[in-house]
Amino acid sequence: MFKKILISLLALLAVLIIVVGLVGYAADTNQVEMEAKYGQTPLLRTKISGMRYRDDGNPNGPVLLLLHGANSSLQTWEPMVAELGEQFRLVSFDQHGHGLTGPQVDHDYSSQMRVQAGVEVLDELGIEQAIWVGNSMGGGVSWRAAMLAPDRFSGLVLIDPSGAQTGEKIKPYIGARIVSTWVGQKVLPVITPRFIVARSLRETVAEAATMTEPMIDRYWEMVRYPGNRAAMAAAMTQERESDLWNTIDTINVPTLILWGEQDNVIPVSHGAAFAERISGSQLITYPQAGHLPMEEIPTIVANDIRTWFNGAYTQ
Repeated sequence: MFKKILISLLALLAVLIIVVGLVGYAADTNQVEMEAKYGQTPLLRTKISGMRYRDDGNPNGPVLLLLHGANSSLQTWEPMVAELGEQFRLVSFDQHGHGLTGPQVDHDYSSQMRVQAGVEVLDELGIEQAIWVGNSMGGGVSWRAAMLAPDRFSGLVLIDPSGAQTGEKIKPYIGARIVSTWVGQKVLPVITPRFIVARSLRETVAEAATMTEPMIDRYWEMVRYPGNRAAMAAAMTQERESDLWNTIDTINVPTLILWGEQDNVIPVSHGAAFAERISGSQLITYPQAGHLPMEEIPTIVANDIRTWFNGAYTQ
């Protein structure tokens, strides 16, 4: 009896996978077409690992190194480049497994690798120190880098960063919930329906209209860049290195923490945890924003970064 039930369940699962596959199968995007579409503003490549990066804004200004979140790309920072480019030099890059960079050759998606990737970009440009600005996963990389590579820091801006160990349960967006399962690990590298990407994005922001159709297309196409989906699945299996949280109070650079109060991915209470642990940090929260304030309310975010910088560095 049990054997029959098991066979029936497996058959049902197989049918479900076939149906979902027929509806949601999405091939990799074409590398040449993606380069033409999203590489129009000159994208450079680092010599060591071939990461794609941009060097924008005032070449003589203070350097902001911009680190995007999971399943995003350097394009998430375009509003900040437009807002802050007159005063700052803004260096953004596609992390391994994201955007037009593609997967990491050794399939290493640890925090240490991502920290070293940021250092690699700075080395490529001959920049000794920068203010690291990170959102979500990029924020998690940035505060870890402040401890692992403190000599490359002049400051830190965290925008809804990951990694706080508060004991409070986090509800990832739907795409992350799916890929964290065994089935998701197997099927998402080939089955990535656009509606799942759209729903995931709209779950991350306060106002769904913020995520326009072209923006959703960009995220969907970048996720399907050759190798990125497999990298996303591999990254979900990496050790979270949560023990680094125990020494976050050793960070000793000017720090600004920005958080959307309607963040459904990482609750705003985590912002208070960061502010409590990083001495001298400043926390600003936004009632009208979710997980991506730099895309949702870019002018307000840029003004707060500018005000913080002018107060912390020009006195």
